[in-house]
Amino acid sequence: MKTIMAQFRNFIYLIMCPLMACACVVEFEGSDPSTAQPLLSGNQLADLSSLSIQALRERTYGQGPLEIVDRLDRICTSLEAAGDRPRKATRLLAQYPSEGQTIYARIDVPFDAQPEAGYPVMIFTHGWVGAENAPDWHFGCTTESSYGDHYGNLINAWAEAGYVVLVPGYRGHGTIKGVPAEGHQDMLAWDTGAYLMPSFYAVDVMNLMASATSSDGISVWDETSTQQTIQIDASHVLINGHSQGGDVALTVLAAVGEEAASGLELAGGSIWAGNIADRFSQLATFEAMSTSPEAFLSGDGTWTGTNTGKDGAINPNFVFGFPPDWIASPHPTEWTWQTDTFSHAHVRAALEAKANDMYETLNEQVATFGDLSWQLKTDQAGRSSLEHDERLTEKMLSLGGFDAPGYLSEPLNLHYSDRDFYSLPVWNEQLCDRVNANDGQCQNFEYFGNTHSLGLGEHAWFSPPDATAGYDTFIERDLCTFAGLSSPTETSSNCQAGDMR
Repeated sequence: MKTIMAQFRNFIYLIMCPLMACACVVEFEGSDPSTAQPLLSGNQLADLSSLSIQALRERTYGQGPLEIVDRLDRICTSLEAAGDRPRKATRLLAQYPSEGQTIYARIDVPFDAQPEAGYPVMIFTHGWVGAENAPDWHFGCTTESSYGDHYGNLINAWAEAGYVVLVPGYRGHGTIKGVPAEGHQDMLAWDTGAYLMPSFYAVDVMNLMASATSSDGISVWDETSTQQTIQIDASHVLINGHSQGGDVALTVLAAVGEEAASGLELAGGSIWAGNIADRFSQLATFEAMSTSPEAFLSGDGTWTGTNTGKDGAINPNFVFGFPPDWIASPHPTEWTWQTDTFSHAHVRAALEAKANDMYETLNEQVATFGDLSWQLKTDQAGRSSLEHDERLTEKMLSLGGFDAPGYLSEPLNLHYSDRDFYSLPVWNEQLCDRVNANDGQCQNFEYFGNTHSLGLGEHAWFSPPDATAGYDTFIERDLCTFAGLSSPTETSSNCQAGDMR
């Protein structure tokens, strides 16, 4: 009777919503409309606390079915369509509702027969694309960049292992048959302004999880375009996140399981080169390392990989020893085009610029704010730092999974380079230590001389001759830890942490 009434209400909503110009949130079996209302009204958030891990744990998810709308081959590059990357699965594109908006996802269904319990699932949460490029995002099927190639190989590896692979496009990402995904206005309003988009994307992922694991199954097409229904093993769902998607994955891991209201669970997770730290730490690191050479130079203005110059002088505003590999040279005296990007001579200016961006976004987009302020201070040693508004501090630290180790009990693998400022080694080490101190199961893997995509850079100062690309090894380690195990929470003693040298 409950299902019949829900279906009737959905029918009424679908009729009335267009007439009332409202944001429709259709009740899906298993959802509670009181906890499934959209977080955003227009592009404004009522209160920042509604994005906290605790608040996300109190919500329910799943607002409609996952519907197949096209084959991925139709938008892939000629290289992929021609089979230069051997296919291991039927590749499809789907749509589903999240927060009253229709967004897209990629689904790879293995050629292997469905197990009796249903297919296990790996959800891949991709990295930052940006509001400008999001409508043209191609769901990881292009081979035009190392990221696209890496993503495709990762998806293939898990499909070959017998997993259905779900790749959420997130709100605003992708265009299918000329129709862009909804939610692009959310990206224009928020994007990287306050590093909050991963929390919104996590909600999109949890809505996808609820839709995919519905008892109704997923109606898909096989290679002959014959329709069939597949079932998902809801007890064996994994998540894998890269870069900004690592923040998304960590948020989802903390927001499900341990008797969360949604009933959703993950059997484990893996994060590679993840932007996993709290928002204030991201602010203090990313902008400075991306725009100010002072952040990675030593005290005498030269590059040594440390804060100490050849003459012993110490740089109090040193953040991390390695700028991005694409910079070609870490020595500003050799720069030409690099000076346009690294336009702040001092870390102080970089912090000021990003703090202005963050606080402007929060004051404009969060209804309970409007007059938040910050201060930039310099101590006696000459170190610049931000002092944040007391009304903001506690709420910001409640976001994401970095400060919620008690909810990260599932097996978790962290993969990172020793020289990637987007995923500082200390962040990964600290997270693993805190998770394990809370009886978790975290392993951390550091890859010497690797880039943000766990590959090798072109320059010896970044990737020395004895460095080995970690990308394939990271996939092998994850498959060793998670795939083919008799229990989804069992881990193999043969999959141990260690440096790749």
